[in-house]
Amino acid sequence: MPDPEKEKLILEETVYDLQKDFEELEYIARSGITQLNRFELNLERVRKSIIPEILIDIKNNINLLISQYNNLLQRLSTAKKDLNETNKSQKAILEASFHKRVNFEKLRALYNQTAAAVTSLDWQSPTASHTLFSQAGSQTGKILATLIDYKRDAHLDETGYEKKFLNQNIDALVKVGIKTYMTASGMAAFTTIFNFLMGEGKLEGKVLLGKSSYFQYKNLLSNPLDDRIIEFDEIDLEKLKDLVKKVRPSAIFIDSLCNTADLPFPDLKSLIKYMEKECDWNIFLVIDNTCLSTSFQPFRTLSPLKRNIGLIVFESLMKYHHFGMDRTTGGIIVARGKDIGKLYDWRKNSGTNITDMGVYQFPIPNRKMLDRRLKRFSRNTSILTQKLQQFIDTTSGKYVNSIIYPVQKPTFTGSFFNIGFTKPDVKLYKQFIKSVMEEAKRAKVEFHHGTSFGLNHTRIYLTSLWTKYGDPFIRISVGTENRLEIEKILTVLEKTVRIING
Repeated sequence: MPDPEKEKLILEETVYDLQKDFEELEYIARSGITQLNRFELNLERVRKSIIPEILIDIKNNINLLISQYNNLLQRLSTAKKDLNETNKSQKAILEASFHKRVNFEKLRALYNQTAAAVTSLDWQSPTASHTLFSQAGSQTGKILATLIDYKRDAHLDETGYEKKFLNQNIDALVKVGIKTYMTASGMAAFTTIFNFLMGEGKLEGKVLLGKSSYFQYKNLLSNPLDDRIIEFDEIDLEKLKDLVKKVRPSAIFIDSLCNTADLPFPDLKSLIKYMEKECDWNIFLVIDNTCLSTSFQPFRTLSPLKRNIGLIVFESLMKYHHFGMDRTTGGIIVARGKDIGKLYDWRKNSGTNITDMGVYQFPIPNRKMLDRRLKRFSRNTSILTQKLQQFIDTTSGKYVNSIIYPVQKPTFTGSFFNIGFTKPDVKLYKQFIKSVMEEAKRAKVEFHHGTSFGLNHTRIYLTSLWTKYGDPFIRISVGTENRLEIEKILTVLEKTVRIING
């Protein structure tokens, strides 16, 4: 029987969700306007170095884009006002949800145009000086020959984002000595780190590697390090401590939340504290923090006085920091320790730097907005995992018998979960995905079959299918849907479980 009181509460929560969604879109839009305004100020500074006709065209383009952003902000303001004045009916909520979707898609397109506009006058090989007209665009007068005159190596565009990222997203007792470097992707960040450690002779001893590390990292490390690698179980902290003490490794590679079939959630705070106490040799701790982002702050845990422990943390920016836009790849390295400044040179030598346009396709870092987004992911994932597990427990678990998600931790534990089956069966996995998509289409519920996570709409994917470094599994990457939408997604998944289990 329908519960009117429950339905009322869900509708009220949905309205609140949509208000916050509109605020998130406003933040993204204002971030784009800020980038354009800064670019316009730079144009005034270098106007004598730019061909006048080109300058007119660029300014017209800036004005057009800002006008489009302002129109979008006006639509968002109206949508928020209309939602406030409704009786919280499902019809009003559906209309607001549609406005949110349309304006989000407009923002995605605008961000691509904004990035192109802001870098439109610049050169990938900007010159340090000129005689007539500049070949350094808006960065005229700021280019240092042999240092930042080749953007594949380094460029001025990334430095502002790096400083803002450190200021907004990294917690530490002391931030002096912490270096931040953007890269072309999360994988590029890892490649840069590995090349630095290998090239600087930091991996002469044994190297500990979490057995549930991302499969491409394992693939990259396996041949160069060969018999120096020792894999360990991420959730068996006591064995890991004994291993660290016994082999005195040069480095430890670990994920803060492992994106594998069983989703291990290591106790990294305890590991760091143990290392502080016991490690009296030079050692690097390399953490992929993509899945937890700002919810896990290792620099707040490790004392800056432990100079023999190098801490290198990296993320894929396109997951959470891109706010669902999925327009470009990007990565970030945050590090402190001995010789850590050489990461700058190894990023250059590895060709892993982010493009100038890539930088401007990310909103300006804003901790408040990011943490709010993570909170939505956490709520949605908790609802789906808990209710799906309850559903499975009360029905026959012939094939689907569990939901895999580290719910025991009292903190943000990622935005995805896995479907547990009684036995491995890739054919059955594919049938499950097919059934989900059919049920969602029948119910007119938006669902997507595709990879990645941190997006606005829930996705389902069969991952680790073509690698020897991991077992295939079904991952459901939860979106930032509102409360009412999550209920509909839950219904789709429950029906699919019932179908698969017969």
